[in-house]
Amino acid sequence: MTTAPADTSSYRSSGVIRRLLAPILLAMLAMSALATTPAALATTDGRNGRITYSAQLDTGVQLFTIRADGSHVRQLTNRPGEHVNPDWSPNGRQLVYEFSDRVHAGIELIDRDGRHRRNLTPRGFQGQPAFTPDGRHIVFERVTPDFTDDSIWVMRVDGTHLRRITDNPFSETGYDTDPNVSPNGKRISFVRVREPDVEQALFSVRWDGSHLRQLTSYSANVAVKHDWSPDGSHLVLTVNADFADAKKSSNVALVRPDGSGFRRLTHYKGRTVNAFVGSYSPNGRWIVYRLENRQGRGTLPDGSFGLYKVHPDGSDRQLIASLINKPRYIAWGSRPAT
Repeated sequence: MTTAPADTSSYRSSGVIRRLLAPILLAMLAMSALATTPAALATTDGRNGRITYSAQLDTGVQLFTIRADGSHVRQLTNRPGEHVNPDWSPNGRQLVYEFSDRVHAGIELIDRDGRHRRNLTPRGFQGQPAFTPDGRHIVFERVTPDFTDDSIWVMRVDGTHLRRITDNPFSETGYDTDPNVSPNGKRISFVRVREPDVEQALFSVRWDGSHLRQLTSYSANVAVKHDWSPDGSHLVLTVNADFADAKKSSNVALVRPDGSGFRRLTHYKGRTVNAFVGSYSPNGRWIVYRLENRQGRGTLPDGSFGLYKVHPDGSDRQLIASLINKPRYIAWGSRPAT
């Protein structure tokens, strides 16, 4: 959970965890001198519902939702701390997200209207949660109790039966984060960080941790935010997310699940404008993202941030909403059945 200058990695769960662990680890140094694989179901494609995002307020980073037409903004949380990395349940009725303060980073559930908050991990340091397609399990990033490992785990939706999936090979500096499950439930994609803010690549793996597959190069410096298309044919991601190449912009791109067919959807240059992806729409027809300038501020004439959508072929870009506060961790949910 790490701190980076631009997007995702700057407020991702590992940034939170490492910041929280720093005084604990220093104190320690001073003192010393499921058992089963989640079921595979069809993707959560369907009718497009509300879009969620996090934004910084005086009280901390809070969760919001907004209609897909840019209307009816709703604030879901309002307490000190950081509410980040939200993910919609397949039926669009709940959100799972990471909450952190100065002593803890954990995973919580909340109803789509902000009611019935539930803490799934009251102890330890966890973050970056995402539902499995059947809605019965949650994949997430976890730091082990001895602080020696930061990898991908899975648990039941009630917070029980935790099980490790990945074993990060860069325990001294790196970590595995941002897990997402393929629509057919067979593979888990995640970002493996070898050197924070510089070398970050997209991988996928089976539920038992086997058949590890690298989808992008580390030099792509992918953002700690990506998503599967509802039909499972592509993943959408952001490249040059932390400006490892200081002369290039961040851009939204697509890649196939086998790592082939890499293609940029946005083509900004020179860091003047930068695009950061959120997710696919549930019906697969749109990809939602935001724009910001070199200083991390909005690009609209009044200085606000544009929340945009574009077709997966890069056509028909549309402004969804103009927002005063930067929308981060953007995710598009399904409309609940009535």
